[in-house]
Amino acid sequence: MLTTTVIFLALESIAVSTLLYYYLHYKTRISLKYLFQDNVVVILLAFLLSYLLLLALPEEWSWFAFLVNAGLVGAIAFGITMIRFWRTPTRSCDAPAEHIISPADGNVIYIEKIAAGQVPISVKGHTLAKLEELTKTNILDGPCWLIGINMTPFDVHKNCAPVPGKVILNRHFNGKFLSLKDPNALKENERQTIVFDNNGMKVGIVQTASKLVKRIDTYVKEGDMLKRGEWVGMIRFGSQVDVIIPQKYNVKIKLKDQIYAGESVIAEL
Repeated sequence: MLTTTVIFLALESIAVSTLLYYYLHYKTRISLKYLFQDNVVVILLAFLLSYLLLLALPEEWSWFAFLVNAGLVGAIAFGITMIRFWRTPTRSCDAPAEHIISPADGNVIYIEKIAAGQVPISVKGHTLAKLEELTKTNILDGPCWLIGINMTPFDVHKNCAPVPGKVILNRHFNGKFLSLKDPNALKENERQTIVFDNNGMKVGIVQTASKLVKRIDTYVKEGDMLKRGEWVGMIRFGSQVDVIIPQKYNVKIKLKDQIYAGESVIAEL
């Protein structure tokens, strides 16, 4: 009887955890690799703890181990996700100084050409947001690239400077914390726009928050001189970072690529 119960307990751990990670893949676009990494850790830990509980319970209370097992799967998965979310990794990039690196972890969701003088439009699904604040600098005087990076709960949520240089714009826009599925989401969600000047070459990043956000933290102010890869802020439960770079650069990434802040080269001369 105990052997049968243990088998079913193991099957429950596998089923609940795998379904959870597949759901997260479907909802947030996390990589399927987590089905073979975090998922395995969650299954083993939840099963081991539930098995120990099962051994301590009277036989008539064995059903309680199944209930606890399901809860443990969720709790352990959440704990591992939060460790990934809040971590501050040490990143480095050996690429030449003139190369532009990614300001965010995530997957590339669009790469668009922006004509000189055209105000970029940040896109998330079917929602649009005009980034009018960029007109406060001359970053739009020439043609640009607009690159969208989708951040999942498994990505580092700190963002870094894609180039070295001076912060010439740092604007915060309060939002109403709407769901990014809402038609007005990107018009009303909280966002932070930062523009860097690297010896006359301008690069901008736009951090856009999601409905669970309490705030976007910024670590820099206008006038600060930064190194490439230096952390500039964090979106608490954020969703998207857009990058605006001059079109004279060659984009080295493609749609759906997974890229990493402070490490992945996204464009070069």
